[in-house]
Amino acid sequence: MRRLLFLWLIFFSGVILTSAQSNPETLQLLDKAYKSLYENPDNAFQILQNIDENKESELIRQRVQILSSRAYNFKGDYAKSIEQSINKNLKENRNDNASFYADYALAQQYQSLRLYKQSIRISQNLVDNASKIKSQRYPENLLAYIYQLNASNLMVQKKWKEAQENLKQSNALLKDSDEDFIISIENQIYETFLYISQNQIDKAEKTANEIQTKLNKTPQYIFLRAFNLDNLGRIHFLKKEYQKSTENLNQGLELIQNKSYDALKNRIYDDLSKNYLALKNEALYQKYYSIYKEQTDKLDKNKKEAIRNLVKLNDQYENQRIEDSHKNFTTNILIISIICLIGIAAIIFFSISEKRKTKSIQKQIDFDLKQQEFSKKIEEKEIIKTEKTETEISKKPVVISKEKEADILARLEEFEKSENFLSKEMSLAVLAGQLETNTKYLSEVINKYKEKNYNNYINELRINYIAYLLKTDSAYLNYKVSYLAEKAGFSSHSAFTTVFKSVTGISPNTYIQQLTQNKK
Repeated sequence: MRRLLFLWLIFFSGVILTSAQSNPETLQLLDKAYKSLYENPDNAFQILQNIDENKESELIRQRVQILSSRAYNFKGDYAKSIEQSINKNLKENRNDNASFYADYALAQQYQSLRLYKQSIRISQNLVDNASKIKSQRYPENLLAYIYQLNASNLMVQKKWKEAQENLKQSNALLKDSDEDFIISIENQIYETFLYISQNQIDKAEKTANEIQTKLNKTPQYIFLRAFNLDNLGRIHFLKKEYQKSTENLNQGLELIQNKSYDALKNRIYDDLSKNYLALKNEALYQKYYSIYKEQTDKLDKNKKEAIRNLVKLNDQYENQRIEDSHKNFTTNILIISIICLIGIAAIIFFSISEKRKTKSIQKQIDFDLKQQEFSKKIEEKEIIKTEKTETEISKKPVVISKEKEADILARLEEFEKSENFLSKEMSLAVLAGQLETNTKYLSEVINKYKEKNYNNYINELRINYIAYLLKTDSAYLNYKVSYLAEKAGFSSHSAFTTVFKSVTGISPNTYIQQLTQNKK
């Protein structure tokens, strides 16, 4: 079972913000738009268009942005989701006391793009500031969402008990509103993920059935119903009850077939292809696997664009910060200059009043001015000298400290315990971003301590993972090599075969045949 099973739901979680001074009609529209996310996300856009953001408070504008962001995320359009939730808030809110909304939105987007290190750091900081958030004008369900987000991040780290505790904290903040009912259902789905991750399949099935019973009373929330049916399908698949699993998955797909829940649909296509492969229905396996592959390529392309946009937004923020810093420096210099001019004027004024010292003071002023010009020339020479020195230093090879090497190695160990290396988007730059270092340091540490370059390092992790699955789960022995290549994050069947043989010494087919014979 994939490590990222429980992360799909976080793509769709968000903040619902209200204001006592807002127009009641606006609040009704927002409530209607929120509910429509779980019925048909396209309707949410139409409802939100009826709100004039220029006439509303900051909290209402933020709520409109997060609802729009969630709607795009439901559709699998991660680039537009980032634009809605971050672009309008990154510069204004990031460093002031009211930055919790912007930080939450940023952590959420980092996680949806699998940049977990950044997301974990921000969500934990938000939890640590829970008391400050509660003391401000945000409603309690913002904290409920924050605890939910942090729980999912703790699950990435396999900290199951801490994740369960955060879900309890989230539930404790909920009341009896329709919105809080949806949050409670989402929290229960996270509990299902927790049980599956710990191989407690019976508990997972019991929880999923409880969710289904509750959702039968609110049939309009088709997204949650379809999502839970997919989870039931996965649970039955793990129990090798492939026929039941297929029934659950087809029910879920039927609910959302004509809706724009592209990411969830693709998840179901993937699960259906696995079931039909297990049932040895080659035609339906090929049908759903082809759809899954086509949609995955489309979603991956959109994710790459989203990551570029996110990096660009952060670069813009940093450039703005530097520009503001330069402006502040210029302002300080101007103030100092004015003070100096006032001081000189004062000296001149008093020197004039003392006739006997007029000539000597004038000479002193002339001398001071000459000294200033001289000092200025000396400073210019020093600046040029310093710039040359810095240029020479920059040409010297970078030496990594032992502490930094140890830190990168420790982060690599955590990375190796995850399944993030299976992502097709994983590159040296992306991994460096996740480990919070730069590509040069990371490359040198891998070469020095892993005794291989980055590509060989990642490929070996992938092949070892697939080999482990083939040994421990007999279902994988029935999968085609093309599926195993896709599972391992390789772009093609041939590339996977070549790397597999270079690591193990034999081809994937030969390896599978040997394992099959041994099991007999």
